[in-house]
Parts: sequence; C-alpha cells; structure tokens
Amino acid sequence: MPSTPRSQNNGHSHEGRLDADDPAHAGQAAYTPFFLRHVYDPLVIRFQNRVTWRCPSKIIRALYQGNVSGLHLDVGPGTGWYLRKCRFPDANPRIYLLDVNSDALHRAAARIAHHHPQCIRADLLKPLTLRPGQFDSIALAHVLHCLPGSIPEKAQVLDRLAPLLRPGGTLFGSTILSRGVPQTRLSRSQLDYMNKMGVFSNEDDSLEDLKDALDQRFSDYLLRTRGSIALFAITV
Repeated sequence: MPSTPRSQNNGHSHEGRLDADDPAHAGQAAYTPFFLRHVYDPLVIRFQNRVTWRCPSKIIRALYQGNVSGLHLDVGPGTGWYLRKCRFPDANPRIYLLDVNSDALHRAAARIAHHHPQCIRADLLKPLTLRPGQFDSIALAHVLHCLPGSIPEKAQVLDRLAPLLRPGGTLFGSTILSRGVPQTRLSRSQLDYMNKMGVFSNEDDSLEDLKDALDQRFSDYLLRTRGSIALFAITV
C-alpha cells in the first residue's frame, strides 16, 4: 500500500494545502479530490495536451519511458497517469512522490499502489530535506508553468532537485511556455485564462529563458519543443 504522506513542515499549512496567502497557492488549489479523480485525466491528459498544447500525452509518456529508473522521484505527480503507464527497468522499482498537495499525493499513490510508493509532502519552493544522491531519476512534468515567478526564479527548483540525483542520473520533465514556441488562438486564449485564474504563472515564460537557465547549470541536457510545450532531460 502507498505510504501516508509525510510532511517536511517547511512552511505550508496542516490541511494538506498551501495557505491562501502563499504565492504558489493558486497553482495547486484546483487539484481537489473531485478534480483529480474525475476531471484531470480527461481534460489535461486526453484533451489539452493533444488539442490545446499540441503535444499528445504519448510524447510525455515516451519521455518517461526513456528516462525513468528503478529508483525514481516524481515531483508533482498529478494523478499518476504517466507512472501507471510506464514500464520500469526493475521489477520492483522504488518510487517516491513529492507534492505540496496531499490530495494529489493520495491520488497518484493509489494509481500505482502495486509499486508501494512513498509519499513526501513538501513545498518545492522551499529548501528540501531529502538526502543528496538519493535517486537515479527525477521527473518534473507540467510543474514549472504552475510555479510563481519568472523562469530564472523558477529554475531555482532545479538547484534543489539536481543534487538529489546520483552521478549519471537524469532530471526530466515538461513545461508549457508562452513565448518562443508556436501558439494558436486556442492555446493563447487558454494561457490568458489560466494565468488570470492563477493556476498558471507562465505569461512571460520563454524558450530562450528556459535554455539560458539550463545552460547556466548543466553541460549535458536535451531540450526540444512540441507545440507549446518544452521537453527536457538533464544528465548530472
């Protein structure tokens, strides 16, 4: 069975969500049990990735498949859809899930309960207390565009996550960009709406800034785009 989420107590509330005055509150507040169980997969996985952002979920699934390891940390696991679809290189992978929202942790953990994942409730925008060199792969899929601030500010999470990898480990993920990638009328409308609602905070996120952030930190990485989405894989 999945573990009960353990908290790092690094500044968030005790109800499983960020406090309402936290800058990152709106980016995770929509992920209620109902939304995660009944809305997220049909809306995001099946429709928005394919139609709005023009990057079908099978592309992100392939990113997982090409980089996931038997000792894996999934940051912002959503509903666990990618993990459920993934074939791990080990018969009994050790999987850790990290999110500030307990509802998301519970949903993702239940989705892959047969792997007995460990849940960690922590705020990615605050220092993490995880041991360095603990994982062989870390996923950061569809997380950066929900974090407050500019790309240079958001990229600080890479500084927190990269040291958690063993030498040769991979940090991979995806993010929706507003600038430097092609947009359609639908994608631009959705970006405007999601930023207005506060669910996204990426109205100034550009491909150039993302590349600069990676260049400043890593010598070995792959970065490509599909539609409005950037996909990256970093080897440390």
